[in-house]
Amino acid sequence: MLLAGLLTTTALGACAIERGKQWGPPVVPPLPAVPEVSLVLLGDVGAKGRSGPATAVELERVLAEHKRRGRPAVVLWLGDNIGPVGPGDLGRCTAPAAAWRAKGPAALSRVVRAHAAAGGAVLAALGEQDWRCGQPELELQPGPGHGPHPWAMPGHNYAFAVYPDGHVRVTMSCATGLCAPGPKDMSPETSPLVELVVVDSAAWLVPPAVNTPAAARADQSVAEQEALLKALAAAPSPWPRLLVSHHPLESAGPHGVGGLYSDSGYYLHAAPVRRAVDAGLFAGALSAHDRMLLATADIGPATKRSSRYWLRHPVFQVISGSASAPDSRGGARGLWYFQGTALKAELQTNRAGFAELYVREDSVSAVLRRRRAGRWGAGTVTIPLGRPPHPAESPSPVMDPCLYCDPVPPRQ
Repeated sequence: MLLAGLLTTTALGACAIERGKQWGPPVVPPLPAVPEVSLVLLGDVGAKGRSGPATAVELERVLAEHKRRGRPAVVLWLGDNIGPVGPGDLGRCTAPAAAWRAKGPAALSRVVRAHAAAGGAVLAALGEQDWRCGQPELELQPGPGHGPHPWAMPGHNYAFAVYPDGHVRVTMSCATGLCAPGPKDMSPETSPLVELVVVDSAAWLVPPAVNTPAAARADQSVAEQEALLKALAAAPSPWPRLLVSHHPLESAGPHGVGGLYSDSGYYLHAAPVRRAVDAGLFAGALSAHDRMLLATADIGPATKRSSRYWLRHPVFQVISGSASAPDSRGGARGLWYFQGTALKAELQTNRAGFAELYVREDSVSAVLRRRRAGRWGAGTVTIPLGRPPHPAESPSPVMDPCLYCDPVPPRQ
C-alpha cells in the first residue's frame, strides 16, 4: 500500500523539497572591503530538462552584476556536462560536436562563452554521464576558445589556484597516471585566495566494464588522483584548498546514503580521497550529481551516520546540480521517501538554479539561487575558514537512518 501511494503521488506531479529559513530576494551583495571572488557552480547541465533557458537568464544577470560591482567570477562546470539524446535519462550519447544544440545547454553555454570572452575564467570536471558515454578524453581542452566546449579542462585530475583579481593558474596537472606542477605564476599577486583540486570521482564510483579500453583509462585516472593528492599533501599551503568532484562526499538527495540511488557517501569514495579529507587537506567540497542545491557547514555528523567514521576536521559541502533538470519535477527521485538519510543540511532545495561560493581570506558564503513559481530567490550560509579540528570526543547524532533527527537551530 505504501509503494502504491508513493507511485500515485509520483504520477500526480512534482514534489518540491526545501530546508532552511534563510531564503530571500536574489540580490547580489556589494563587494566587501576585503578581496572576494565568486565561484559560480553549474552542475548536470547535460541532464534532460526544461530549466536551462531560465537558469541561463539568471546566470547572465548575476555575472553582469558581479562585473558592475567589480567582483571577479570563476565559472565551474561540475560534471555531466554533456547529456544524452533520445528517450529516458540515459538515451543515446551525444556527440561532443552536437553537445550544445539542445535549448538549455545552448543558452547556458552562450552565457559562459561570453563570460570567457570578457576575460573570465571557466574550468570543468568530469561526471558520470561523461564516462558512461565513453568519451571523457574528448572533453579535454586548454581553454574555452580552443575547442567545442565552453571551459578549460587541462586533465581529468588537476589543481588550480584562484587569485583575488579572478585570474587562475593550474598548479598541478596529471596525464598518463603521473602529475607535474603547472607553470610558475608571473602575475604581481603573490598569494591566491583559494586552490581548487579537481578529481575525477566517476572513474572510481562508476567504473566502465572490465577488460575494456575505457576501464584502462579509468584505472589511469584513479592512479592520477592518488598521485595528485599525495603531491598536494606533501606541499602544505597557507591558503585553503577545496575539493571539486562530481559526486558529493555526502548528500541529502536521492544519491545520498539511504536514498533511491545511494552512491554518494564518504565511505564510497576512493581511499586516497578519504585519507585527504580526513587529514584536513580540504576546507570544503563542491559537487553536483544530485539535481538539487545544498549547503552545509560540516559533513561530520553525516559521515558518522553514513560511514560510522568520525572525521578529524570540519568539511563543508556545497551541491549545485539543478541547472537543467531539478528533482522538483514529477518523479520518484523528488519524493522525501527516496532522499538520502545521512545528511541534514542547513539549506537545500531541489528546485532549478545554481550555487555560488563567495571566497574571502577568512570565510566563504554559499549562495543558493533557486527559481520558485517563476521567481528567483536566494539563500546564504556563511562558513568560517581555518576552523580547529574536531575535539577528540564529540557528541554523536542519532545513528539510525533518519530525516528529522539532527537538532536544528529554531531560525533554520
